[in-house]
Amino acid sequence: MQRNEDSKLTRFSHASRRPRCRHYYTDSRVEFASRVHLSAISICLTLLSCTWIAPAVATYPTEARTIGINYGRLGDNLPTASETVTLIKNLGIGRVRIFDHDGPTIKAFAGSGLEFIIGMGNDEIPALAKDASAADAWVAANVVPYYPATNIVYIMVGNELFADQTLAATWLQVVPAIQNIHDSLQNHSLSAIRVSTAVEYSILAVSFPPSKGSFRPDVAASVMTPLLKYLDSTDSYLFVNVYPYFGWSTNSQYIPLDYALFTRNTTFTTDGQYGYANLLDAQLDAMAAAMATVGYPNVRIAISETGWPSVGDSNELGASRSNAQTYNQNLVTHILSSPTRGTPMRPGIFVPTFIFALYNENAKPGATSERNWGLLYPDGTAVYPIDIKSASSATPGGPGGETQGVAGLTENTCDGKPSVLPMSASFFGSLFNLRI
Repeated sequence: MQRNEDSKLTRFSHASRRPRCRHYYTDSRVEFASRVHLSAISICLTLLSCTWIAPAVATYPTEARTIGINYGRLGDNLPTASETVTLIKNLGIGRVRIFDHDGPTIKAFAGSGLEFIIGMGNDEIPALAKDASAADAWVAANVVPYYPATNIVYIMVGNELFADQTLAATWLQVVPAIQNIHDSLQNHSLSAIRVSTAVEYSILAVSFPPSKGSFRPDVAASVMTPLLKYLDSTDSYLFVNVYPYFGWSTNSQYIPLDYALFTRNTTFTTDGQYGYANLLDAQLDAMAAAMATVGYPNVRIAISETGWPSVGDSNELGASRSNAQTYNQNLVTHILSSPTRGTPMRPGIFVPTFIFALYNENAKPGATSERNWGLLYPDGTAVYPIDIKSASSATPGGPGGETQGVAGLTENTCDGKPSVLPMSASFFGSLFNLRI
C-alpha cells in the first residue's frame, strides 16, 4: 500500500501494511485446551444461529464496471505523468488513485476521461479538522484549478490512519476534516465530488467468521460510527485496504493458496447460509458485518488497495510473478463479472476496486516485496500479462465463483439447508480465532 509521497512516507512506514493477523494460540497446553473448548462452543452457537445481514440498498449512483489502479511515484526512473496516462489507458483501466494532491500530476490527467481520486497526508488532517477556512483554502488550491478537466470523483482524507497508534490523537479529527472538506466542496459548487478515507483491514477486532466481524473497541464508537454516519448520509463509500496475500502468507498452514488466489471452485468455508470460495469475499463480508454491528448495514465498500507482490525476500512466502498474475487476473475477472457477483452477504453489489499498484517503485523502503507490487516495470513493460480490457465479459462460475459443498462436517441450519463446514483451514482457523 502506498503512502503519501513525501514526509508522510518517511514518518509512516510501509510496515503498517504488514500482516495484522493476531495469533492467539501459544505453547501452553492448558491455554490451548481452554481456547479450543471455548472455540468449540462458539462453533456450536454459530451452527445453531442463522445470522443474516441485509444487502446494501441501491441508493448509490450507478458505477461504471471498470478497474482502478493505485498510481504511486516513489521511484527515480518512472515514466512522466503524461506518459503514465497513456499506459493506464492502454491497460484498460478506468480509475486512478494518487496518494497526494500534486498539481502537475493532477493536471496531466485532464481530458483523459479517467476517474481520478486525490488524497492528503495524515499530517494534514488536524488543520483541516480545526478550521473550515483551511479546508476552503485546500479545496481552492488542490481541486478548483483542475476540475472538471481532470475528472476528480473522490478526495481521500488520510490513509490507514488507524494503523498508527502514535497518531491516536488525530483519529477523532478525521470525521471533522472530512466534513469540512465536504462543506467546502458544497460552497464551491463541487457537490459531485465525494469525500472518504481509506482504512486498514486491521481496524477489525474480529474477522472470522465473517458474520461476526466487528471493529476494534478503540475505534468502533469513537471513530467508525460517526464516519459511517457521514458516509451513509452522503451515499459515499468506505474505502478499505484489503490484502488476501497477507492473510494467507501469515497463516498458510491453515489457509490454502487456492482460496487466496481465486482458483478454488468449491466452498472452502461456510458461515451460516453463506459459502466462501475465496478469501477476499470473506474479508469484505467481515467488514460489512462490522458496519452492520454499529448500525450502518447499507454503506457500500470500495477496495482502495489490493494486490500481490511479484518478488519478495526468501522469507516472504508466495511472492512470485506467477501468483501475482493469478491473483490480479482473477481479481479483475471476479470484480467485473457480468452479471455483477458481489459477495455472499451482498450479492449483486459492485465493489469498486483499485489494484496496488501501477509501477514497481524502486525508492520504497522495506522488504523486497515493497518494490515489487506493480503491474508495470519503470520502462512501461508488463511485469506479467494481465487482461483487463476483456474481463468485463467474464461470467459467474469463473475464478472464485460458484460455491459448492465439499466433504466435511455437515449440519442442518435452521432453514433446513445443509451447512458444510470443511475439516480444513477454516475449522482450525475458528479454533484458533485466526484473523484472516
